[in-house]
Amino acid sequence: MSAKELISEVKLIVSPNDRLSEVIPKMKENNVWTVPVLKGKVLVGLLSYKDLLSRRVSLDSKVSSVMSPTISLDENSDFTKIIGRFYTTKARVIPVIDNRGSLKGMITRESILKYLLDQKKIPENEKTRKYMSSPPKVVSPNESIAKVRWIMLRDKISRLPVLDGSKLVGIVTVRDVVNSLYSVVDKKKSSIMTEEERIMAMCIKEIMRYPVVTAKANESLKNALEKMLKHNVSGLPLIEGEEVVGVMSGIDVINSVAESMQLSIPIDAKIPMVIRKNSELKSEIDSIVERYLAKLEKISDIITFRISFKEEKGAKKGESSVYMATVRAVTKEGEFIAKDSDRDPVVAAKRAVEKIESRIIRNLKKLEDKNNKKDKAEKA
Repeated sequence: MSAKELISEVKLIVSPNDRLSEVIPKMKENNVWTVPVLKGKVLVGLLSYKDLLSRRVSLDSKVSSVMSPTISLDENSDFTKIIGRFYTTKARVIPVIDNRGSLKGMITRESILKYLLDQKKIPENEKTRKYMSSPPKVVSPNESIAKVRWIMLRDKISRLPVLDGSKLVGIVTVRDVVNSLYSVVDKKKSSIMTEEERIMAMCIKEIMRYPVVTAKANESLKNALEKMLKHNVSGLPLIEGEEVVGVMSGIDVINSVAESMQLSIPIDAKIPMVIRKNSELKSEIDSIVERYLAKLEKISDIITFRISFKEEKGAKKGESSVYMATVRAVTKEGEFIAKDSDRDPVVAAKRAVEKIESRIIRNLKKLEDKNNKKDKAEKA
């Protein structure tokens, strides 16, 4: 199984100079979550509803001001590579490119799930309960759009069940929130509030969806996935009796499959004993590494990642130690090393990883410029 066999049709392509006022209605019309951004034939970025949720800009803004760095798969990638990339990036859609960076198609979470079902890789006796996130994040119908947007960004979730007491009365998604925030429908405005402020203050009961596609907590995983694919939803609230006990999404299933295949980025960490003994400090460093690895995986293939610390005792008695953090990342573009020091090892780690990120981005920009010059020379 290669990437070529999982490619889905590309319904919409945009350029960096397209205006959001033109693109957002097309995304809604074509029912697409993520859109590839092409400069000529080369993939230069991705525009998603998640980008539009987090980077609130005007409808006159260009796609280039909102789009994220591109994440992609080679057209010859095997299934292990494909599912590993979805696992590490948590992406909804990943473009497939050839060796010149030209777009060949898209692989979606849905195409992965359909493949798993078709190949009977989903055990018949598996229940949805095993894959649910519980307790579920929920909101009330009177919650403001502003509060829901904040919860989605804070918790990195794309859908929230709406409960009136314990009764499920609707569901609200990132797409619903974005479409309302970027709405150009002319409605009566308050003499005090701007139109945007008015929308942000609206209750989500005005934009939530009902009826809600659900599954039972003891339902077979196979049935639940078939239901998700049939109704074109990325996740389901899980019901026990009349109570919402959890939420299951497609990425939960993909993560489980990836973990069963023991897929991960090789990470090596050398941490002084003084840090290891401080569980809170170690947890903060682990969190930084995990967060930045997820970001780096969206712009490049991370082969290995190593972080180490060297403790340097204070020169004077009673003076705090200084920690030198060294980060080494090996990608398909090469090896990158960065160092930084601080009395706080968390700060040192964060700065060092940020340097690695900046260097990888600069290197990718140089490669992109080089390819553009090569294309121009060939056309001349």
